[in-house]
Amino acid sequence: MTKATKAQIIKINVMLQNIGVCEKSEKAKIVSAYSGGRTTSAKELYIDEARDLIGKLANYDPLEKQKRLIFSLGYKAGIIYGDTAEDKKLNPVKLNLFIKERGAVKKPLNEMTLDELKKVHRQFEGIVRNNKKTKLNKEADKAVNELLNELKLQTV
Repeated sequence: MTKATKAQIIKINVMLQNIGVCEKSEKAKIVSAYSGGRTTSAKELYIDEARDLIGKLANYDPLEKQKRLIFSLGYKAGIIYGDTAEDKKLNPVKLNLFIKERGAVKKPLNEMTLDELKKVHRQFEGIVRNNKKTKLNKEADKAVNELLNELKLQTV
């Protein structure tokens, strides 16, 4: 089996720190649980074990949680789209470009503090809300025009 990448090991350590797990013994217990007792060191995790641990820690890390919410809203807003392997590689780049150009905080997601991520999150919620209103307005206009046409009245 392939060992965890250096990036995965760093991410695990940062995420553990973000959720307040600083004691070596606590980290060792968590790593041991994800390796089935095989190891207590993140450096010795297999790539799949590291991926699973990162996924689980993301549920507890407030920074990761905000980033996931922003990605989700990015899909809903149409800023990013698709689910192919290529899309998954390009979407973080597209999202960061959008944020750098038009974001409430003009820097990459991975460089933002929790407060900055919350600002971007609120901004994206607003974008999704406005997109829904626009869509509803277009649908209402279409329904009105169809009704007027059906009644043989002049459309606006």
